[in-house]
Amino acid sequence: MKRLLWITAAVLVLLTLGTGLFFAHRQRQSYAVQVPRGAVSVVKVQVDGLVADVLWSQLWSPSPIKRDAERGGTYRFLRSDIGLAIPANLFLYRFADRPHVLFGVLRINDVGELQAFIRQQDWAYEAATPFSRVVSQHLVALHSADSIAFALCWEPGEQLASVAEHLRGLLQGDQQEPLAASRFSELKNRKGHLNIMGQHALRLDFKRGEIAFSTNGAGDAAEFPSQLKTGNTGFLQLPAWCWSLMPPAWQSGGHTVSRDSLMRYISGKTCVQWRGATTQQDTVINYAYDDDFNPVEVREAVDRSVPALFGAISSDTKHLAAYLAAQGILDADLARIKPEVFPLFSLYTYADADKRLFFSTVQDAEKQLAAVGKGSGGGDFLYGYFDIVSATQQGVLPGRLEALLAPLSTIEIQGIRKADAEMVVHGRMTLPDESVNSLVQLIHSGALNWLP
Repeated sequence: MKRLLWITAAVLVLLTLGTGLFFAHRQRQSYAVQVPRGAVSVVKVQVDGLVADVLWSQLWSPSPIKRDAERGGTYRFLRSDIGLAIPANLFLYRFADRPHVLFGVLRINDVGELQAFIRQQDWAYEAATPFSRVVSQHLVALHSADSIAFALCWEPGEQLASVAEHLRGLLQGDQQEPLAASRFSELKNRKGHLNIMGQHALRLDFKRGEIAFSTNGAGDAAEFPSQLKTGNTGFLQLPAWCWSLMPPAWQSGGHTVSRDSLMRYISGKTCVQWRGATTQQDTVINYAYDDDFNPVEVREAVDRSVPALFGAISSDTKHLAAYLAAQGILDADLARIKPEVFPLFSLYTYADADKRLFFSTVQDAEKQLAAVGKGSGGGDFLYGYFDIVSATQQGVLPGRLEALLAPLSTIEIQGIRKADAEMVVHGRMTLPDESVNSLVQLIHSGALNWLP
């Protein structure tokens, strides 16, 4: 019996060691990639880490993907019989001339299997020498016998000639250098399921029930301030220094405001609360015909639901209001932002003696505005919260935005400016099921159906 236990323990140790060595070898292989010198940003997708976390999640909760598979559903990008070698870490590249396209390269294990998979899809396929071409709504790819270069296009209708030029360069190895020798070498040490490195850095982790993100790759944030969520569909707190991030000049409705002028008058934080919905009246213009068949303008008042917003800007209120009026942002009596500047809905403005300029979608809301602007975390604390479920129930979101946010429940961010003036932002996006991995929920919701 003791001998059997020793043998079992030895086998388990060898299996563990062998598995560890296998995945370590996959990691080393994945970093032996060439990076285009012209890339402005690089995305690292930790494939092995994502798969491991998803599988671990499925041990503890039923998988929507498994249930769909039992009903005959399929997910193309989860299939293994497509003839491609999937690395431990997948690297994607973005070029300045195609900012909405991600490029990548994969090794082909079986070109016949890949071609069979492509022909099963609703994609245009053109076999040629030296590179065959694949085109779909969001995918353009060129492949040889041993490699495929692909482009994921966020917006359909990208110029194929420019995209194909980058794809040929990736396959031919033009203007490339090893990852370890490039300015993106730090990606090798970055943790997280997805890391973006370029002008700015971003890290994403797909956890059970939520997607966590941060701008500096540091991982989880400190505790989020729960008191700012109470009774609010949304809450936003902007420190004064956030206004320095806006363009030097901002135009809307033919009127212009200067960033430097705004910062001269804004002395503290800006807070905005979204407390349910309110009703505003719009004028709809239609045309009828008189007895002589001449078009006659007919105006009709229509009630519509809009977010009940209450905001406060800590500022030199008198001079800020005067500046905004002089620039044509506020109307003559300083009581409303002009419709041509902000056409979504009416925003009324008020001033108080406590150096705060208030604005709201609710007319005559002075009493309700009194508590706005308290915020949390001091003047340098950035915070945002949005309850998507509540906003959807209110029926105030544009249809396209509502569809885009449908898989999510809430979005929450917080940020602090460090001593070197760098802003560190952490956030999370929660999904309906807290027990299921967030990536699995995104797949199940259809949010990733645009992927090939």
